[in-house]
Amino acid sequence: MATFGDLKTFVERDGWTPEPNLARLRARTGDHWRYRKHLPDGTILRTKVSHGLRDEIGADLFKHILRDQLRVTEGRFWDVVRGGATDAAEGAPPQATTIPWWLVQRLILTVGLRQSEVRAMTVDEAHAAWEAHKTQPS
Repeated sequence: MATFGDLKTFVERDGWTPEPNLARLRARTGDHWRYRKHLPDGTILRTKVSHGLRDEIGADLFKHILRDQLRVTEGRFWDVVRGGATDAAEGAPPQATTIPWWLVQRLILTVGLRQSEVRAMTVDEAHAAWEAHKTQPS
C-alpha cells in the first residue's frame, strides 16, 4: 500500500516543482505540499501531498491520484519511487494531447458547440474551429 511519503518521493524524483502557497510564498503549509509539472503539450498537472508521510493512501484514492493527477501507471510510479527510471516517456502510457481548457470553454460558451462535439475533436480541429468562428463576420 502506498503512503503519502511514497507520493512525495515520486513527485520529487519525477521532475515536479514545488508550488508555493501564494499567501506566504512557502511550498509547505501545515502538512500539505503542493507540486506542479508542465507537460510538453502545455498541460499543467497539479497534485498535493497531505497528511502524515507515513499514512497509507486508500486504494481508491491512490488509483484516482495515479490516473487524474499524476497520469502514470502504477508500475511507473513504483519504478520511480524505488529509484528507477525517471524519464517521463519511460513506462508511462502515451499521453493524448488535450485541448486546452480555455479553448474548450470558448468553443462551448462562445461558439455554441456541445461538449460531445468538442470531446470528439483533435487539438488542431479545435483550434481551426475557434479560428473559423473568429473570422466569421458578426
